[in-house]
Amino acid sequence: MDVVKAVETYITKLVSTPSAMKVLLLDAHTTPIVSLAATQSTLLSHQVYLTDRVDNAQRNRMPHMKCVCFLQPSEESIEAVSSELREPKYGDYYLYFSNVLSKSTIERLAEADEFEVVREVQEYFADYAPLLPSLFSLNHVPTEDRPLYGPSPNTWDEAALGRSVQGIISVLLSLRKKPVIRYEKMSVMAKKLASEVHHRIQLESTLFDFRPTVVSPLLIILDRRNDPVTPLLTQWTYQAMVHELLGIHNGRVNLSMVPDVRPELSEVTLTTSTDPFFQAHHLATFGDLGTSLKNYVQSYQSRSLAQSPSAINSISDMKRFVEEYPEFRKLGGNVSKHVALVGELSRLVERDRLLDVGEVEQGLATSSGCDFKTVQALVTNNAVTAWNKLRVVILYALRYQKSQTSNIASLINLLLANGVSREEAGLVYVLLNIAGTDQRQDDLFSTESLLAKGKSALKGLKGVENVYTQHNPHLSQTLENLLKGRLRESSYPFLESSGTNLGLQRPQDIIVFIIGGTTYEEARTVALLNQEANNAGSQVLLGGTCVHNSSSYVEMIRAAAKNFPPSVFEPPPESASNAPSLNLNLGGVNTTEDVKVKTRTGAFLTLISACIILAFSTMEFFDYRRVAVDTSIVVDRSRGQKLSVKLNVTFPHVPCYLLSLDVVDISGEQQRDTSPNIMKKRLTKTGTDVVGIRTGELGNEIDKLAEQRGPDYCGSCYGGTEPPTGCCNSCEEVRQAYSSKGWSFGNPDDIEQCVQEGWSEKLKEQAEEGCNISGRIRVNKVVGSIHLSPGRSYQTNSRQLRDLVPYLRNDGNPHDFSHMVHEFLFMADDEYNPRKATISKEMKKRMNIVGNPLDGYVAKTNKPQYMFQYFLKVVSTQFRTLDGKSINSHQYSVTHFERDLSESGNGDEQGVYTQHGNVGVPGAYFNFEISPILLVHSETRQSFAHFLTSTCAIVGGVLTVAALLDSVLFATERKLKKSGGVNGGAKLM
Repeated sequence: MDVVKAVETYITKLVSTPSAMKVLLLDAHTTPIVSLAATQSTLLSHQVYLTDRVDNAQRNRMPHMKCVCFLQPSEESIEAVSSELREPKYGDYYLYFSNVLSKSTIERLAEADEFEVVREVQEYFADYAPLLPSLFSLNHVPTEDRPLYGPSPNTWDEAALGRSVQGIISVLLSLRKKPVIRYEKMSVMAKKLASEVHHRIQLESTLFDFRPTVVSPLLIILDRRNDPVTPLLTQWTYQAMVHELLGIHNGRVNLSMVPDVRPELSEVTLTTSTDPFFQAHHLATFGDLGTSLKNYVQSYQSRSLAQSPSAINSISDMKRFVEEYPEFRKLGGNVSKHVALVGELSRLVERDRLLDVGEVEQGLATSSGCDFKTVQALVTNNAVTAWNKLRVVILYALRYQKSQTSNIASLINLLLANGVSREEAGLVYVLLNIAGTDQRQDDLFSTESLLAKGKSALKGLKGVENVYTQHNPHLSQTLENLLKGRLRESSYPFLESSGTNLGLQRPQDIIVFIIGGTTYEEARTVALLNQEANNAGSQVLLGGTCVHNSSSYVEMIRAAAKNFPPSVFEPPPESASNAPSLNLNLGGVNTTEDVKVKTRTGAFLTLISACIILAFSTMEFFDYRRVAVDTSIVVDRSRGQKLSVKLNVTFPHVPCYLLSLDVVDISGEQQRDTSPNIMKKRLTKTGTDVVGIRTGELGNEIDKLAEQRGPDYCGSCYGGTEPPTGCCNSCEEVRQAYSSKGWSFGNPDDIEQCVQEGWSEKLKEQAEEGCNISGRIRVNKVVGSIHLSPGRSYQTNSRQLRDLVPYLRNDGNPHDFSHMVHEFLFMADDEYNPRKATISKEMKKRMNIVGNPLDGYVAKTNKPQYMFQYFLKVVSTQFRTLDGKSINSHQYSVTHFERDLSESGNGDEQGVYTQHGNVGVPGAYFNFEISPILLVHSETRQSFAHFLTSTCAIVGGVLTVAALLDSVLFATERKLKKSGGVNGGAKLM
């Protein structure tokens, strides 16, 4: 179970195809995965000459290059690749995704692939970061913006849960494992994750159809809250120490803050796959590391002497020098890197007094314990940083939560007096409330077990190998019990019925996933266990939502606690009476109720006033947050602009070879038989696509015929106007010559070129077909017309000719211009930008102007000589958002008119006779006119000052009226009581 090799295999496969120069596009999630699993030289060996981000809009077009995309199937990446496919910058695209694609996502990609540039779509399950052969991470370091927890320590954030499920599924599929699942019983989050993973495995049963094994693999899900001690400790092995003091982020270490560091060492790579020294010593203790590094430097020095000029005395020495020099330079860089790293670690250890701090931490983390006075002295030591003081007190509180409450309270007060803020000191209570003794499933410190005390005493007699590495993570004990069949099902139940003695069987493959993140200390434990377990055949793989050091772990707790109930900042119930209250969220003012007269009427009016204030303030708040849209009309002052017309029209009774698209505008510009960005699709009688055909052209094989005829061939033009070359070498050129002469091209069977190209057979083949025409046209922003008509148009002198003979020929296949408009709209240049296009769609949806008048319109006729005319009024529209963005768009209104060209006039029932000229060409004509006005839709919102003023007015007005009413009622009540007392006295007299 080597996750590094698994991901390397995937990366090698995806960059191997195609065997040509290519670009590799990645997203924010897959970039670190590829950087961990492949080197630049590996990519270059597979002809990957450029690596970029898919969301980089500044990339240049390179249509000669192939593009390989490796992306996470997230919403952001799918939207980015869809935008890429709509405006492709490369010739072919090979799409690979790091996790399972849904059917809807595949359909979405297919819709975006308008130019059919996608050649392959596959799933390569590498949706995780392979840090070590036995360690993976989902790279989800929780923050306030990307939380792990929900509103309580026992609930998931929905996005984090989905990401964790996807990551685990990807690991299982890449290793081809279908495991049974166990989880920590006391962790609600572990059970939830186990259930979701099991449900996904059942849902994707075809992907998990692996060959069964004698003993099923095991996935065991643990919770970081069951062991909060391990990520809080100072680390003393190479890899863990670098991560604790400097930070390792996807195999890179930032040394830019190191004093006097050389520029080339400001950021270094630190992975076991590319660094042989790190591979050999990443698990070594800090003491052993110094000796190993010294030997490494001495080895480099000896090789330096061998490479010196004085050592080159012959041709063979020169040859050896040239061959070994690149490796020698690489060795020198590696030596410099590790010397800089170890030097900085030594400086930080000395500066922060980490030897003293680490000794106290190890005592608190193990069964040996630590004296209160020792901790007290460390907290009062000015040479120790506030951060290290806080960690030591948190460890002391976790260990002695039940037995030394007064000492814990004293240490917190001591923290406040020695440079630790109240907010930082409050984290002691937070850790106790969410990961204290009552929240942990297992006995973390072994303080209750008599057997554990005996083991501790025995260990004390034997001595310890290193005082700074006494601590063993709780994971070590869990795995030991699991491998020996002693892990109790009552504490770690199976998700489903375990069957007979399944819990006693020794699993061969164990995958451990820790919710809340794992650590490099635990990774070291797993690596050493795998080395010991080689003979027994069991292998362990460790993973987590991220890999923590102490600062990232505490920061995760700090960010999560802000969403938890305020009680997590309060001292636990068993705390001593002298424990300070550090809940900064609470506070208040003592009311002087003795200056008020309490009455039932006053209480009732207070409640009514509070309800009225709350209701009116809520209404005012919603009005303040509501975004309104103001519409204004201004004169359109834009000049020299162009419009894009996007159309999609189906003609069921006109073959593609007869259909042409022409554009004419008032400026005199003409686009005849426009083909760029226009696609014709042949349709059968039933309206389905003709398989494998995307165009209605008849000359697809002309180039092949030209090669067969030879370069000296010169075809006759048969009396037509000859082109400048004097030869008509194709049927199309003969047809052009006839049209230039003003002749009709009626019988292609008499033309040699047409017979050789099989023109008539292709005409007959397409005679009963229809055609769908779609695409985009660029037109001037002036009055113009778009013609969809039969035959080709040609310009001869000042006349415009159109060849209608094939359309009107009576060949038993009547043609007519019945059609359906699927889509017809005018686009501004802003709508080519995906982000602006999305904003435009949202604004149109809010204003209920979604869709276009012609979308879905059906026009029918059974007459070949029939003209459909549409008259469109185009109005420029501009949307302005609150953040200052301006997006241009267009709307239009339409009226239409139909005309039968075979009739010159008709009369209606009232005897009115309408005369039409019979001059015209059948077809569909879209005549557009540009309006001189500009509609501006601007988002507006009530100002905060207005909201504040209104709220104050509501509160003041309601309280004033309530006070007046209360005073009136109080005075009336007192007057009635007095009058009642007087009347009563009169009766007694």
